[in-house]
Amino acid sequence: MADTRALLQAEMIITGNTKAAVKAAGGGSSDLWTVPPDQIHYDARDNVRPLDPERVRHVANLIKANGYDRKKPLGCFVRKVDGHDLIFVYEGQHRYHAALLAISEGAQIERLPIVIDEAKSVSRVNLIYAGITNNDGEKLTPLQLAEKVVELQHLGEPNATICKRLSITDQTIRDVLLLANAPAGLHKLVRDKVVSSTLAIDEIRAHGGDKALERIVNATAQAKASGKAKVTKKGLDKPVGRKINDAQAKQLLQALQSVLHDPMLGKLLPGTIAGVHAALAPHADLLDAVSARRHKHPIHIANENGVFVKCETIRAPITKRTGLSPAEIHLAQPEEDVWIYSTTLRVGNGMTSGLPSIRDFTSTYPTRVQAIRAAVSDFTRALDRADRTKATGAPAVRAWLDKLSTLLDPDWTEEMAVEAAK
Repeated sequence: MADTRALLQAEMIITGNTKAAVKAAGGGSSDLWTVPPDQIHYDARDNVRPLDPERVRHVANLIKANGYDRKKPLGCFVRKVDGHDLIFVYEGQHRYHAALLAISEGAQIERLPIVIDEAKSVSRVNLIYAGITNNDGEKLTPLQLAEKVVELQHLGEPNATICKRLSITDQTIRDVLLLANAPAGLHKLVRDKVVSSTLAIDEIRAHGGDKALERIVNATAQAKASGKAKVTKKGLDKPVGRKINDAQAKQLLQALQSVLHDPMLGKLLPGTIAGVHAALAPHADLLDAVSARRHKHPIHIANENGVFVKCETIRAPITKRTGLSPAEIHLAQPEEDVWIYSTTLRVGNGMTSGLPSIRDFTSTYPTRVQAIRAAVSDFTRALDRADRTKATGAPAVRAWLDKLSTLLDPDWTEEMAVEAAK
């Protein structure tokens, strides 16, 4: 997948004066602006679709044979660069490059027709939306769409807004993000048109990213051996029916017992509660061997200042831009079954940080996972602040928090559930 970090770190677009730019470029106007081709500038980051040299060659041949079709103006905007108002193309990049190629091969094109967007409408977000919707005649591939959805999310666009402006569904976003988060090797197979995006998404949904890549690589080798260039659904090995092994059965039983011990069990539908009890009742003799065995966690000792320097720290994935984790949870167990926490957050303006200390004893939790869930709630509230909700890095932290919020609590006991329900 394309690295969106370079896009996110690009300078903010400073819009310029349209008339000044056209005048400086030696352009004129009738119904459209017309500008010499060498006065139109190009930045690949302004275009949603990667430049396809084969398509440029094809369009250049058409231009050489038929001339440039003035009914197909280029979409442009004016960017201020080093104090100069310059025209940049963001829609019609293949026609633009084809015209330059045709000119280099002898075609006579003095000016190209362009339409310039109003300065007030120009922003990185709007360029992405326009680039996608204006390519509707030649739709973006799911992988290309995934790259742009990820970039829009990093720019702070809510999924609801993305769906509305692109006229797509939540399911489409979930599907393309499955592809976006797949291994890079799978992205290459999709870009090389060895496997379709749709089939790749189906495989990821069924088997996970790594296994999907393995299956498609094996199918690619088999296809090549048969003289075929592409992998089809028929060429993929059908999954062999599997039985749940002992380890998996144990994990499922642990998950079900965690539901039974959850203090919010009483808020579930009566039928659901009855189903949990009915599923566990026949295996009551196994429960002690499963999740009744609690994890043994070390006792942490505070230093002379009452700070737990040696404590456990859970970190969100490190960002390559800063080399730091944007969010951390620091956990300490000063006494058996007594947990405290503190947090570090490096998102938006400023930073909050600190290790657990004796003074944090005012808020304690009976298990490690309960302390983690409390920290997740703190982070969620912090990210809802106006200066952080759309900050770079916030979506990645939210994804990390979503995973933490689903952690099972192997240390949670029935006695704790009863006490918490009081």
